[in-house]
Amino acid sequence: MVVCLFPQLSIQAQTSDSLKDTITVHKSFVKKVIDVATKKRKFLLAPELGRNPQTGFYTGIYYLQLFRMKGDTDSRTSNIETYGTVTEKNQFYLTLNNTLLFDKEKYFWRGSSYISKFNEFFYGIGNNIDVNTKDLINFNYFNTLQRLVRQIKPHMFAGLQAQFNKTFNLSYGKGGLLDQSSAYGKGGSQNIGLGALFLYDSRDHVVFTHTGTYLDVSAMFFQKAFGSQYPFTNMIIDFRKFVKFYKNNVVCFQTLINYNWGNVPFRQLALMGGDVMMRGYYPGIYRDNFMMAQQIELRIPVYKIFGIVLFAAVAEVEHSINQFCWQDIKYTYGIGLRIMFIKHERINVGGDLGFSKNTKTLSLGSGESF
Repeated sequence: MVVCLFPQLSIQAQTSDSLKDTITVHKSFVKKVIDVATKKRKFLLAPELGRNPQTGFYTGIYYLQLFRMKGDTDSRTSNIETYGTVTEKNQFYLTLNNTLLFDKEKYFWRGSSYISKFNEFFYGIGNNIDVNTKDLINFNYFNTLQRLVRQIKPHMFAGLQAQFNKTFNLSYGKGGLLDQSSAYGKGGSQNIGLGALFLYDSRDHVVFTHTGTYLDVSAMFFQKAFGSQYPFTNMIIDFRKFVKFYKNNVVCFQTLINYNWGNVPFRQLALMGGDVMMRGYYPGIYRDNFMMAQQIELRIPVYKIFGIVLFAAVAEVEHSINQFCWQDIKYTYGIGLRIMFIKHERINVGGDLGFSKNTKTLSLGSGESF
């Protein structure tokens, strides 16, 4: 019995040593991956490949560049991001966004431009649509919004903004929802707007915020004198609060009010859904002149570069403020994964899975929803 026992011990020892070596190799590999993923860099480049019924197969690429203006070390990090996609159905879209802070943050320039040949589902207008009835509409679209503000006090800015919006080559099914609706702009639209804004921004970082307050109050006037086809006025109030607690956990709050009055084209109405507010709803499934929305998000670091977010939101769209009814509020909730790709700037990539009463959506991207 003694002779048989020693070989077993020898084998167990060898197996244990082999297991330790394997674990050591795996730990070393994981550490190298994390080091590469989090090394100090100023850009993020990511490809995309997927398929859905609207587009067929699609491929895209995302690029984010981080920088500070030359000699301006007192400003927070500026960034330029671009994202482009093409599909097998000869569709495409291209976005270019910039957030530039310069001259010790005396000036703040934020711009967003978007051009596409794409499609989307139209469910109608209002808060009580039939989510099982929809039309697929095709169109070309161009939109650019440029905002320039100047600091008037620490964290406080005021400035001007301009927007050009054009929807053209619009096509949809005869006798369908859009064809039968009285929506403005269903034959296409072009609108040019000028306006003013007030901004309070004490966030510690403009992409991934740990602490601070953000308040954006803006008014945009689309008038025929400016070249607008459909005159209307848009007002937006966007309030956000970020609180860090227990190490690097962050709880985030956002209240968004979007109010339009006048002859508002259906693609410029207040839209519910998407990857920012009311994740879990198809973008624009609910749309009307007025929307009020609130969301809360908990951002939790889990291990090394990995983290999760938990979120919930409520919103409602109506034709006017006085039609707002608590019984008509829509809700959504969900969970997201975050992988910190640029550690020193806290830039994440990841995705969110949102659930609502009737739908669920998965969105992928970089940065945070708000």
